[in-house]
Amino acid sequence: MPATESVVQRLERPFLIISRAAAILGVLFLLFVAALSVADILTREATGRPIRGAYDLSELLTIIVIAACFPAGLLERRQIKVAFLGAMLPRWGNRALEIFGALCTALMFAAIAYYVTLHAQRVTASNEYTMVLHWPVAPWWWVAAACFWVCIPAQTFVVVAEILDHPAPEHDS
Repeated sequence: MPATESVVQRLERPFLIISRAAAILGVLFLLFVAALSVADILTREATGRPIRGAYDLSELLTIIVIAACFPAGLLERRQIKVAFLGAMLPRWGNRALEIFGALCTALMFAAIAYYVTLHAQRVTASNEYTMVLHWPVAPWWWVAAACFWVCIPAQTFVVVAEILDHPAPEHDS
């Protein structure tokens, strides 16, 4: 099994690096949205007027904040799971449930990617723009769709890792 583990780890490393970089970008956008919200509130209190386009920008960035964090979360297996049934089963039964859960997660993300892509197509077709800044909305949804499509190979890797009984990567504290 050590040879299998080293192959899995070699394949896992680039996936983790890229997905963590995307998640870091998502978190930076989240921090920017939070800072923008605070600045907007302070500006409203001081001047009685909001920062022009703050809401538009927050809406667009939030789309990316959400989508960018999923690939890393999947690869690191940080999603919420209920494991009480697996604890009552023998080891092989627990593994079967883990594999089944990983497959269901892959199918769910395939559906999410498909529907976010449909939404991006509708937003593109309707030529939607933000209210104040007049920025096109479609590119942001296409980036989100791409993030969700990246989730499919990421979760496929997790399914294979579960089948091979490869543990989740260590989390840096």
